Amino acid sequence: MPRLAAHATAVVTPGAAPRTDALSERAFRFAAAVVAIQGVHVVEHVIQLAQVYVFGVADEDALGLLGYVIQFNGTEEWLHLGFNSLYLASLYALVVPFWRLRPRALPVWAFALFAGSVWLESWHVVEHAVIISRVIANAGCPCPGIGDAALGVSDTILHFAYNVVAYAGVVVAFAYAARARRAGRP
Repeated sequence: MPRLAAHATAVVTPGAAPRTDALSERAFRFAAAVVAIQGVHVVEHVIQLAQVYVFGVADEDALGLLGYVIQFNGTEEWLHLGFNSLYLASLYALVVPFWRLRPRALPVWAFALFAGSVWLESWHVVEHAVIISRVIANAGCPCPGIGDAALGVSDTILHFAYNVVAYAGVVVAFAYAARARRAGRP
């Protein structure tokens, strides 16, 4: 029995959800994949910024790398809607595992930052739904979203900001989860 007790990770309080000191192996691998894949997505947005501000590509023609390969209705917006919807679903799947880490392995402020990232990514997907509604209505672009039309900024800048800010909270939460794992917690 001592061997089993050494591997227990959950502290169960009657009437409360189990709390843990570290993500399960499966949840950790999933979170790592989400962080890595979204990191590549953020790099795509950096490439778009470079295309516009370094190489002089017109804003509407700056599609990153994948945007030139994957297009529907003559636009990469379907790719963005699909990717960001999957990313958001992944973040929702991580809410409970990260919630269970607080406050021992994940400080409350870091969980709040993660929750803010989930909220911002939820708004980001709404933006993409509006953009797609305009793609359908126009049989392509122009297809402004809510934020770029209201703020008068390019969608290249706005969506870069959405992605970087939303990603930051996820990276912070994941960093704490990784730290708990390295500290010897299962």
